[in-house]
Amino acid sequence: MTQGLSTQQANKLLLNFGKNEISVKKRYTTISIFLSQFPTFINGILFTGGLFSLLINNFIDSAFIFSIIILSSMFGFLQEYNAEKSLEKLKSYIKPHSRVLRDGKEIEILSQDIVPGDIVILNEGEHVPADGTIISSHYLEINESVLTGESIPAIKLDKDFVFSGTIVVKGNAHMLVEKTGMKTKFGQIAETLSTIEVDKTPLQKNLSKLGKIISIFAIFFSLLLIPIGLSQSKDLFHLILLSISASVSAIPEGLPAVITIALAIGTNRMAKKNAIVRKMSSIETLGAVQVILSDKTGTITKNEMSVKEFWINKKANLRYLLMAGLIGNTASLVQKENLTEYEAIGDKTDGAILLWIKKQVDNFNTLTDDGKVIDEFVFDPKTKIITSVFEENNKKYVFVRGAPEKILEISKLSENEKKEAEKQFEKYAESGLRVIAFGYKLQEDASIKERQHLEKDIEFLGFVGLYDPPREEAIQAIKSAKEAGVRVIMVTGDNEITALAIAKEVGLINENENVITGDELDKLSDEELKKVLINTGIFARSRPEDKLRLTTLLREMGYVVGVTGDGVNDALALKKADVGIAMGESGTDVAKEAADIVLADDNFSSLIRAILEGRTIYNNIMKSITYLLSSNLSELSLIFVAAILKMPDPLIPTQILWINLVTDGLPALALASDNRNQGVLKEKPRDPRQNILTSRRIGIIASIGLTLAAILIVVFYILLQTQSELLSRTIIFNLLIFSHLALAFLVRGGSIFKFNKLLTLSFAITLFLQVLISTTSPFREIFKLGF
Repeated sequence: MTQGLSTQQANKLLLNFGKNEISVKKRYTTISIFLSQFPTFINGILFTGGLFSLLINNFIDSAFIFSIIILSSMFGFLQEYNAEKSLEKLKSYIKPHSRVLRDGKEIEILSQDIVPGDIVILNEGEHVPADGTIISSHYLEINESVLTGESIPAIKLDKDFVFSGTIVVKGNAHMLVEKTGMKTKFGQIAETLSTIEVDKTPLQKNLSKLGKIISIFAIFFSLLLIPIGLSQSKDLFHLILLSISASVSAIPEGLPAVITIALAIGTNRMAKKNAIVRKMSSIETLGAVQVILSDKTGTITKNEMSVKEFWINKKANLRYLLMAGLIGNTASLVQKENLTEYEAIGDKTDGAILLWIKKQVDNFNTLTDDGKVIDEFVFDPKTKIITSVFEENNKKYVFVRGAPEKILEISKLSENEKKEAEKQFEKYAESGLRVIAFGYKLQEDASIKERQHLEKDIEFLGFVGLYDPPREEAIQAIKSAKEAGVRVIMVTGDNEITALAIAKEVGLINENENVITGDELDKLSDEELKKVLINTGIFARSRPEDKLRLTTLLREMGYVVGVTGDGVNDALALKKADVGIAMGESGTDVAKEAADIVLADDNFSSLIRAILEGRTIYNNIMKSITYLLSSNLSELSLIFVAAILKMPDPLIPTQILWINLVTDGLPALALASDNRNQGVLKEKPRDPRQNILTSRRIGIIASIGLTLAAILIVVFYILLQTQSELLSRTIIFNLLIFSHLALAFLVRGGSIFKFNKLLTLSFAITLFLQVLISTTSPFREIFKLGF
């Protein structure tokens, strides 16, 4: 064991077990992702329309249609390509080089060449390169937050198991490698991540369905123009061109661009509010979120441990209490730039105690300068105590700190004194504070060095209550979430008392909601868990795999689920969720790559602002859809009804395509970037299963489109009685364009009186172009206009 493997043994094992790498089979190629964007129903219709536009020599409209197809496909390609990189990011957690024992010597090798049976030497600050067992250690502490979500480092003793990708934050050790590559816990996560299928967003599903309905409707009624026209002895070629033009005009080919730009605008807005969007389609989905599974530490709280309360035993001396917190403390303080404040570096608990001591006494030297630490005993997971022996003025003192119940157990206290201390401890615990107790004694017999004897007959000093405060804006953010009909469930690794206290403080939990621990969760079947999920506000002492299970079950129950996370294990739940939200500051690369949105400031309030933006974008997209379908329906209805009534064509093919170009473009884009309705957050989340074309929206589109068509038909009929067909068609052509521009302002609803710069600009540009083609000879010839 002390010699390690021989080079020959290592080479043989490397052939058997393979490289120590995370290697997931690539499910995609760059070309396959790009090509997969094109075969959609609406793209097929648009492509056909583009070809027909070429046949009738309308190169502008044809170029516009093909540009839309390419633009929307490029955006889809970039989103999918970046999303799939999450698997490859797992490789970055394998440290390039590691120190191992080979042939009895300590050598440095590539981490990918480590094999089961190797003895790896771990030092402070290094990544653990494989899964294995500690065979010897010295004050070893491992940060396993990437796997467990627990921010406090884990004490590791001999025979304890450690995992690849975790970080040594204190001490050193020798580790016997047992699992490498895909056999490690990281490898298993990578394999599971590759099997999770990513669903289309509700908007993508609805738009696909909408595109098919509109296209079939438009083509059917456009083709009917041919037999109707033939029955009236009209020219076949003219009827074919008219039918093609009508079908192209009825299909809102600008819709993909409108949605792309609306999401892009939302991406930019959210980035300014610390929410970085990786997948644009997730913005809209975020607006439909009904349940958020949220972490506590760092998201709802500041992840800044501090001493909120302290209590001193009546017989104790404050100086000894401060010494007990200072001696053996592993953290250190550094001065901030303002030179008046300090921040702690190292263990968060020790750092919080150190900052508290600094407030009590300005100079640490006054407490410890006259003595020195002569012996130390690290945290014992059984007794939950840390012990230091301090020598001062030829006297030896034993200082202990740790779990209150354990310190009280070894202290010399009367029954009344013990009851008083326990009462105070329980009071702190019920307030959600993490309590650390302190004690000391003068060691009379200097020959005694055994730990079990040193930790006896202690003078109880008191304890401090540590607190990770909630973010100041979290209370309002959770209140806003409730007003918005979004249910927030806390999923944390902390104990249930602490979690419940924080939840009450920020207003997250109601009186009728339950708290379930990880152990209780394991005992529930999926069906049993579904029944209690509705009334559970906190899942405490949970593990990342619990988060994945909760996400899966909530989605099975029909909810749109958002999940926050920062660790590697969280990546599974983040990818499974409808919207995965990773932490930008504390999150791992794997979590960020698996997520749809990254919160740059790890702040829950940023998430609520993102939901507000998501709802705004969806509402704007609906405005654009209502506008496009209403205007296109009025156009198609005008042409179709005129044909049935045996009237002359109110519009010719070139006029139809021009209307389509100027009214389906800028005005629709302007609506997609419209102002926010301040009441949007107070609305309940929409049902994601609800079709875009609800009965109410169909009614609005039909009433607007058909009414406008009826008015224009009447005007056209009246004009034909006294004016030429050329003049009548010219007036109808201009009226239709101006009515569409007016419609763009009307569909804004409650925002009609709010200034929209882009909409005003589009109105001015369209007005200018319309005047230009109506008054300039070359254009009047092209569009067959006359006065």
